[in-house]
Amino acid sequence: MKNRITLSITALLASVVLTASAVAQQVPDAIINTDGIGFSRVIDGELVAFDLVVAYDEHSIVEANCSQFKASAKGVDWCFASAANKATFVAATQDNGNNQYLPFVGGHCALGMSVGNLTARGDPRTAVRIGNQLVLNGRLDVRTSFLQDTERNMDNARLRYELAIASGSLKVSD
Repeated sequence: MKNRITLSITALLASVVLTASAVAQQVPDAIINTDGIGFSRVIDGELVAFDLVVAYDEHSIVEANCSQFKASAKGVDWCFASAANKATFVAATQDNGNNQYLPFVGGHCALGMSVGNLTARGDPRTAVRIGNQLVLNGRLDVRTSFLQDTERNMDNARLRYELAIASGSLKVSD
């Protein structure tokens, strides 16, 4: 009888550990990335990274060269089209990893985040600079909807993002 109870307790504990592990794996990343590369997207089966310095400073979308120009911040790699853009990004990175160039709400779809959708991914090709924030949405038509009430949507997205991080609903990388 004692062996059966021990086996039952062991099985129960293993079940709890496996369930907790599965739940932890389902928590979305606070910063959207594909294979550790931020401001990127899989297009036609290929990972394509974009230069967020160009998007922020020049309001343009340019593909980056990850093999030559890459820097890390907030546990994610960011790629650039030139050494100068990489240097600009690195110079703007603070000791805590914060950087003005990092996408608003971690690169999640801003409209999705404003309504609590923590898994909606932003597409770098929708990037638009609003004030001092580089804002992404899932598609261009979603960006159009987002921009119809920009201030309210920005406030809601920021609040929901911060609450999701504080509650553990979004996983923060080191």
